[in-house]
Amino acid sequence: MRPLEKEYRYFIEIMHDLAEKHGAGNYVAIKGHDLLGVYSCYEDAAKAVYQDHERGTVLLQRIEESIDAMTVHLHTPRIVSSS
Repeated sequence: MRPLEKEYRYFIEIMHDLAEKHGAGNYVAIKGHDLLGVYSCYEDAAKAVYQDHERGTVLLQRIEESIDAMTVHLHTPRIVSSS
């Protein structure tokens, strides 16, 4: 299992409830299956969490309304030859 994979999977499970309770746009800190806190911005979350926990051991994630809001679609234009 990759680092923070367990935390990310847990986040996906509870994301809808987090959005309803705390609102999209806020940030959560998760370690294992423990919700360490909810913060209004990433900087506040990092300051609070990294006082007590080592970097790379806690997931800091933005709450979104749905998984679709977290998906990034990349498009590359097709290059057409003019020969």
